Amino acid sequence: MFVTIAVIFIVLATFLLIIYNMYVDYVTKKEADAKVMFTRARNIITESEEILVNQNQLPFSKTLVLILNYRILNALRHLKDDPHFKEADNKIVAQQRKINEILANYREDLAFRPPQSDHDAVTQLREIRRLRKIIRSEIRAGTRVDTVSCQKEDRRLLLLVLKVNISNLMQRVLELRRLQQVGSCKQLIEKGLEVIKSAGIHDEWLDEKAQSLMQIQKDIDAEVRQRGEKEREKIQEAEEAKNGDAPTKSDLDEIFGDKKKW
Repeated sequence: MFVTIAVIFIVLATFLLIIYNMYVDYVTKKEADAKVMFTRARNIITESEEILVNQNQLPFSKTLVLILNYRILNALRHLKDDPHFKEADNKIVAQQRKINEILANYREDLAFRPPQSDHDAVTQLREIRRLRKIIRSEIRAGTRVDTVSCQKEDRRLLLLVLKVNISNLMQRVLELRRLQQVGSCKQLIEKGLEVIKSAGIHDEWLDEKAQSLMQIQKDIDAEVRQRGEKEREKIQEAEEAKNGDAPTKSDLDEIFGDKKKW
């Protein structure tokens, strides 16, 4: 009897211990998952605010500004359960007020600002890649910004990539022309024109750059032709000067030919 009771007690104690360990594992995992979520939310807020502060590097549309601010708002809502983040409610209210202000009064400035150096071009391209990645991520997460507007913004950023590359190419073309590296300059012009043509995008800025590249190409061809003509003229003048110093056939006939009888 006592043995049976003892066995039952041991089995029950073992079962309770298993249940307790499972509960501890669950709580530990939940806390770890929450910590990961809180860290990710903080990183999202930091990244989004950093992008918004440095938006002078690229033309930001109203859609893009809203995507980033809604991203911050969602991250703040995830931080409401973080015991170490006690200002979540106030920040959520302030962020919602900021979004309402953007919806009502934000003015877009979409004028393209060409990079002034290779470093600027690389910085802009890196920023555009990051923004496009954020847009796709927010579409999957269910952003409150209209999906069609998000996709339109992604296409605008893709066009910016093309503009940054063409702008950088134009600077290199002008530098190669200044250095009189005709072959490399013409190859780069052909590459730029092919990129613009293959993009199949009707854009005033791109059309203007294509016209500029074609004009530079014509000017280079004209300069090459002029130099060729001058070289030929120099060669011809040299040959004529050389032949002028030697007696011609008519000169020899006059000296050694039959003398006329008077």
